[in-house]
Amino acid sequence: MIRFANPLWLLLILAVAARIALVVRDRRRGFASFTISSLSLVSPKQSLRAQLAGVPFLLESLAALAMIVALSRPQRVTRMASNDRYGIDIVIALDASGSMAAEDFKPRNRFAVAKELIGNFIDRRQDDRIGIVTFGVRAATRVPITYDRDIAGAILERAEVGENGDGTAIGHAIATCVNRLRTSKTRSRIIILVTDGVNNAGSIDPLTAAQLAARSGIKIYTIGVGSRGPVPIPMKRQDPFTGEIVTTYQLVRADIDEETLAAIAKATNGEYFRATDAHTMGAVLDRIDHLEKTRLSAPKSERIEELYGAPLAAGIAALALALLAGETVWQKVTA
Repeated sequence: MIRFANPLWLLLILAVAARIALVVRDRRRGFASFTISSLSLVSPKQSLRAQLAGVPFLLESLAALAMIVALSRPQRVTRMASNDRYGIDIVIALDASGSMAAEDFKPRNRFAVAKELIGNFIDRRQDDRIGIVTFGVRAATRVPITYDRDIAGAILERAEVGENGDGTAIGHAIATCVNRLRTSKTRSRIIILVTDGVNNAGSIDPLTAAQLAARSGIKIYTIGVGSRGPVPIPMKRQDPFTGEIVTTYQLVRADIDEETLAAIAKATNGEYFRATDAHTMGAVLDRIDHLEKTRLSAPKSERIEELYGAPLAAGIAALALALLAGETVWQKVTA
């Protein structure tokens, strides 16, 4: 779309048009008086240079029109698509403590199912930056927030149960996530905390860490993972007779501190979810995916390209030609 930033300058075109009309009128009168007063029946033959005596005036008029257009500042305006997006920064805190090896999410354990479903969640967030923190007795940043979902997915796939020690430092995990998001400039920042236990490690209280997140404008979604009641957890030990490593299963009641997880979410205007099996956990991540949709930009942005350069250059060139012609070729020609 073409528009003029200073359209009032275009009114000067009327003045140029009036000047052209007056000159044409005067020349017609002059020609008429010449033919009436002449005693000859045939007009005197004029040279081509005399016939084109009006060229300098025409060039001056064109120069004036071009400069008026330049003064009005023509612009080409391109309206950007309304689907410009504001991405979300998301850090996923995944519990990697020993209890996540519980095999109540048949045919795999909790940790393997959580990794797969979180990987699918990451793939769907095409406009967002993703970070990953794993935690046990301590928390560690595995992936700083990044747009590279391939790297995030590959590092997540290599995460293993017990790599951060056998404990559950929920408060430390939240604080680490907050530290990752603290300098983010995006409009929306969230933490997704996935755990199956009770805070029993670390020096930071989970609710204190949640309040720190709330003060930073960070929302936390908490997911309690695991079925209710005793769950089978594999135990590896060495057979004293053969020396081989054998796996046995022990039923362990892995209780989830749902009250604390709900309080963490509430303190940050997030939500708490309970996932008792693989299907439920997938549904929970789908729910979060819909709750935290990347927002469209409200106003359409415009890209403006100034076009005054071409008419300004044309006007200067026409004026220069008019002056040059008036002082050379048509210098001695009278109208």
